[in-house]
Amino acid sequence: MKGYRYFIIIFSVLLVVYITMELNKPKPIDWTVSLSNSKKAPYGGYIINDRLKDLFPNSKISSYRTPFYEQINNFNGSNTAYILMGPSFELSKADVDEMKNYVVNGNYVFLAYGNYPKTFLDSFKLKTDTRFSITGKDSTTINFVNPALKAKANYTFLQATIDDYFSSIDTSNHIVLGINDKGKPNFIKMPYGEGAFFVHTNPICFSNYFLLHHDNATYAAKALSYIPKVVSEVYWDEYYKLGRGGASTPLRFLLSNDYLRWALRIALIGMILYVLFQLKRKQRIIPVIAPLKNTSLDFIRTVASLYFNAKDNNGIADKKINYWSDFVRHRFNLSTQVLNEEFMDLLSRKSGVEKKEINELIVLIAEISSKQVNDNLLLMLNNKIDNFYKQV
Repeated sequence: MKGYRYFIIIFSVLLVVYITMELNKPKPIDWTVSLSNSKKAPYGGYIINDRLKDLFPNSKISSYRTPFYEQINNFNGSNTAYILMGPSFELSKADVDEMKNYVVNGNYVFLAYGNYPKTFLDSFKLKTDTRFSITGKDSTTINFVNPALKAKANYTFLQATIDDYFSSIDTSNHIVLGINDKGKPNFIKMPYGEGAFFVHTNPICFSNYFLLHHDNATYAAKALSYIPKVVSEVYWDEYYKLGRGGASTPLRFLLSNDYLRWALRIALIGMILYVLFQLKRKQRIIPVIAPLKNTSLDFIRTVASLYFNAKDNNGIADKKINYWSDFVRHRFNLSTQVLNEEFMDLLSRKSGVEKKEINELIVLIAEISSKQVNDNLLLMLNNKIDNFYKQV
């Protein structure tokens, strides 16, 4: 018991020291591009989502964690907007078709992604590219085309963050809304039926960090202002950022926090160590259980010894012949009442044993049935039958 006390004291002290160090450790900045409405990290989307009510004061703002197809399937309404933004996402052909059905009825889809799926690009005859600079120059600068929205100085951000653009668009159907400093479009409008698609290649422009950088907040507001303010509802997508909603495991809450996650791990490790120490000291001796005796084998040996000691060769021969006949009846579905030429032909074809060997066995069986069986004759019968079994 004394040894356990020392173990518990040392483990508790180490646990307290570790927790204290973790609590005082500076939390690293999360630079992951997520654009999620709950993320206050630099590249989260908390600010833009929180200010949607200012941009659309008369609209209902709703956030969903379901695929676009499931959310909009069989939707017959109009005058709504769906906002999707993030680093990348995947769309099937069915998703793209459903997106078109949604827009054609008078709704709007605003997309801002750095990496668009091929199904989407091919469907609208678009191609994207990334501008690379080897001069060490600051990031690409961007602005609007519309004089009413165009700023006096281009909007800028950190190096190599807003360098994506459309390298090819359908100029007959697509309207350029924004360009970079090289004149390449990075923001376009694609009218479709009664509604329109607004497609942006720089999702960083809607992140927390970008909006707090200089006067960049006006850029995001102007870009989203292309969606009519009178829309009845604005859908904000979270599915393509975080996946489906709902807890996927009962431990989701514990695993979502660094400290709770480590506390759970330490508790599990402590329990495992405790169980291992207990097993080492208190495990009972496992009794040796003798295996069950094969009484069937003993019975066979007893019966065999009786026949052998009695020198009953005829009895042994009869038993072997009867067993062979039973085997033929059940295995090949043949009657053994008459062992004639037809029987031997059928048995040879079904068993694969040559007819000559079957004929010799039948002749031997007939001979044994009519005379006293000596040791040589019994041995011959045994060999013939065993050879038949081996060839079947």
